[in-house]
Amino acid sequence: MTDLEARAARYRPLVQAEMRAVVGDRPEALYAWMRYHLGWEDQQGVPVEASPGKMMRPVAVLLATEILGGRPETAVAAAASVELVHNFSLLHDDVEDASEFRRGRKNLWTFAGAPQAINTGDGMFVVARLAQHRLEAAGVPAGRTLAVMREIDEACIRLVHGQYLDMSFETRPDVTLPEYLEMAGGKTAAMFAAPFAVGAAIAGASLEVVDALREYGRHVGLAFQMVDDILGIWGDPAVTGKPVGDDLLSRKMTYPVIAALASPDAAGQSLRDAYATPSGTGDRIDAMARWIEATGARQATEAMAREELTLALDAARTAGLDEARLALLAEYAEAAVGRVS
Repeated sequence: MTDLEARAARYRPLVQAEMRAVVGDRPEALYAWMRYHLGWEDQQGVPVEASPGKMMRPVAVLLATEILGGRPETAVAAAASVELVHNFSLLHDDVEDASEFRRGRKNLWTFAGAPQAINTGDGMFVVARLAQHRLEAAGVPAGRTLAVMREIDEACIRLVHGQYLDMSFETRPDVTLPEYLEMAGGKTAAMFAAPFAVGAAIAGASLEVVDALREYGRHVGLAFQMVDDILGIWGDPAVTGKPVGDDLLSRKMTYPVIAALASPDAAGQSLRDAYATPSGTGDRIDAMARWIEATGARQATEAMAREELTLALDAARTAGLDEARLALLAEYAEAAVGRVS
């Protein structure tokens, strides 16, 4: 077991216990639906043993706190808040994308209805905010707690703005790669950047170090989104928990798609023709994936993800960390993003 794996194994139960304490065990459907979405119960409210996943965002909070000299136990409430914010966004995202499955389970809206799923997401957002108020009891000074709250709030508005851009792109055939980077910088990267900044702030790091860790997390988040785009087209449903080609079926403007649409090759034209038609049962998802790959867009996406990982570690170095701590951050980046060939 690596150093990061050992730390993450120690962090996750702390975060899970804090999340359960904040969400609570009230019997009303609103709370039962939260617990269902978090993988704690089935549709009938019966407890289940579902994997919490890597929980990379809350792990980032506690990792940053610890490597900068703080006690991770003091930051658990912030880590729980970050994970709950992430999950509130997933509840809304599933409705907005009409996505039926996540992590191999039916999404809440498919049986509770879209209005109730949206309301459950709203409730989870408020619960995430309430979790932040528990930092004081953990011994975090008031000034640092306020800094944490501001950091997470600013990340939330970037996340929502990024989701707005992502949805607006679905009606546009002319999305550019710079526009994509703005979208991904909010929708995905904001909730990798903020956890590292939050952990640094709780540890009492200087503003310069907080900024450096935030920038590191932003680049990790961008790489994460690019690799997620690749998995959305070529990933194994048994691993991703989503049907193959879901992004193509919904005409998502992902990095490989945008790059392929700009190609002058015949494959690029074929993809442009396909994207100009509404999605339907006759979609040739396998052909669309082949056209994207034929333009070199898959390789370009992998290369850009590698570049973002390089930029992430460059940002981390400006924090003045020693080699051991930089190695931990390099390991985190690989674990979050997965190895890109």
